[in-house]
Amino acid sequence: MACSIRHRIDQKALSTQSEIQLRNFKWSDTSALSGLLGDVGTHGHRQWPEGVEGLRFELEYPRVQPQQNLVLADAAGELVGYAIVEPEQNIERSVVGVATAAKKHGEGLAGRLLDWTTERAAEFAPVAHLATREHERDLGEFVESIGWRRVRKYLKLECRPGSSRAAAVIPSGFTLRVMTGLDELTELTNLQNQSFSAHFGYSPNTDSEIKARLLAPGSGFDDVLLIRDADDLLVAYCWTQTGEHAGSSFGRIGMTAVLPDAQGHGLGRAVAEAGFNHLLQRGVEVIELDVDSTNAPAIKIYTSLGFVTVSEVDWWEKSL
Repeated sequence: MACSIRHRIDQKALSTQSEIQLRNFKWSDTSALSGLLGDVGTHGHRQWPEGVEGLRFELEYPRVQPQQNLVLADAAGELVGYAIVEPEQNIERSVVGVATAAKKHGEGLAGRLLDWTTERAAEFAPVAHLATREHERDLGEFVESIGWRRVRKYLKLECRPGSSRAAAVIPSGFTLRVMTGLDELTELTNLQNQSFSAHFGYSPNTDSEIKARLLAPGSGFDDVLLIRDADDLLVAYCWTQTGEHAGSSFGRIGMTAVLPDAQGHGLGRAVAEAGFNHLLQRGVEVIELDVDSTNAPAIKIYTSLGFVTVSEVDWWEKSL
């Protein structure tokens, strides 16, 4: 009797899967995709923007190319899942992501989406990376069962800052100010690429990619804090962002770095605290950031500012 019931369940699942079409994204799908992302909730490594305008801007980022690298799981006109491939050929990897809107679609749909991502990712690079959150335990167990290997853990930190400012003491001989315009774009790009060259999964950016981020909703020149030395050389920066999640204002400390040759002067703490104070002035209710779990110096700085770990992100790797 049990075997008969299991057979009927499996047949039903197969029938449901056959009704779901995987098709390429079209720009006219942006609104429906925004709705799907809202239904799915937090997942993977990124925080998708709320609202159609922010999502469209995110998909227009130069290396995404969604019409070729994003597929939608379409069940009779209803979107129930998606998969994306973001090629990073300059470091010989692709970042992939998958999500489904309901557990009823199970591993069958997740498997189909992952099959598509690995086939597409293999056209660009020999390695794929995928991120899963703590609450995506089923997906993590599934990818592990089909040959993905856990290679890194990132922490998502949050702080509800209140009114206490950080010290943000700028060492003697250095000055702090906000970015003034695109005339500083190439300097910022070069500093970011030099500072993060040895970090896990960092793909060097171009000027056009940095420019796209500067012009994205919630970003602006005055949200990038720069530290220059006595010779006016750019040596450190903190890139902040503001926005809303579910009606609450948030701030984000994004990229924060110090030029390798300028390390050892306390600039990392100074620029991180300056970014914290900048967001405090913006009146945000919560500040968030991501940090590599192996980056003990950064974690020490953020912990001293009141940040706590709210979730973890596992990064998985598969050779293609």
